[in-house]
Amino acid sequence: MDTIPEMASGIWSNNSSLSMEVNATLESNSGDWKTVDAIAFHMETYYLWVILALGFPGNCSTVITIIKMSPARSLTVYIALLAIVDNLAIVNKLLMFVLSDNGVQIGQFGCKFLAFCGNFLITFANWLLVAMSVERFVAVWYPFKIGQIWTFKKSLVVVIGITIPLLGLFLHLFWTVHYVNMKTYILCIAHEDHLDFVVNAWFWINITVYALLPCLLLLIFNSLIISGIVKSSKVHIYLNRTGSVKNGAVVSNERQRQITMMLVLSAIALVILTFPRCVMLLLSPYLNYPTNSMSGAVIYLIDTIAYVLCDSTHAMNFYLYSFSARRFRRQFIDLVLCRKRKMAPASTQYITLSSRPSMRFNMAMFRESVNKPPVRQTISNDM
Repeated sequence: MDTIPEMASGIWSNNSSLSMEVNATLESNSGDWKTVDAIAFHMETYYLWVILALGFPGNCSTVITIIKMSPARSLTVYIALLAIVDNLAIVNKLLMFVLSDNGVQIGQFGCKFLAFCGNFLITFANWLLVAMSVERFVAVWYPFKIGQIWTFKKSLVVVIGITIPLLGLFLHLFWTVHYVNMKTYILCIAHEDHLDFVVNAWFWINITVYALLPCLLLLIFNSLIISGIVKSSKVHIYLNRTGSVKNGAVVSNERQRQITMMLVLSAIALVILTFPRCVMLLLSPYLNYPTNSMSGAVIYLIDTIAYVLCDSTHAMNFYLYSFSARRFRRQFIDLVLCRKRKMAPASTQYITLSSRPSMRFNMAMFRESVNKPPVRQTISNDM
């Protein structure tokens, strides 16, 4: 359980501290807390292996499927890169657990490097999903400009623009974290010389950049995406009924709709699964319970469950894509069965849901068709 006792100083009065100690003593005598503590310990020990077994092959399949499914463009870059980053994040965290549990001497550099990579990768994954949401927002609201605004090269610039600031943000871990070798285990913890910075400043910066700000942006942009889909759906239904849209455009719209809903579902899942961990981090200064008590064991269990939910975000995207996008699912099945599938022409890749200008154009067509006089059918006398 990640607690920061130093941040909780001055919060509890002497009476409340005495009350907690008395309650902890009474609870420790019952022995029931050991069962809860054991459940949390075994969950913490094995859950990463389950995430590795499900997530690693799923993310590899995502990279291959998305590259085969569409040509090189912004969305391909984001989805493939997100799958790679998710795999690296899983492997990095598993290494930290396995090496520390087995007493492997990783040294100062190994400790600092794993801490740096772990924090960078999990934060980078969240911001990649934000970039995808922004791209989908532009595709939904400004479909005829998406090919110019969000090109393949510009998507690489966006990735670099996300990478460099995050690398600089976490660079301090190479001197604020140090390696501690105990007799039975090893630790990578904040150095005493930088403890004030880590506790009072970095704690809140990390929460904001890793979870709070990305989740807020995901909620905003995905709400706008859903709003745009709802507003344009009526126009598309009418145009499909009247036959004003060619079959190729209808197929392309359906494909883009599937991709959009695929990414919206992934973003919503990230927000939901990350929320418990955010709550635990925000409340950690106030959850200073003794470990050998029922209260401490329950907090340990809740914190472990929050970790499981949060880390599962690195393993779930392939299954969300397969569930929500029929085209992605079919492409993956074709790859497994070694069947060749024709790729859609590049010219239709960015035809998507109607934006505001196209909605005005479609409504003009609608009014024109309504104001037209009905066509009378006459029967020839020769019949």
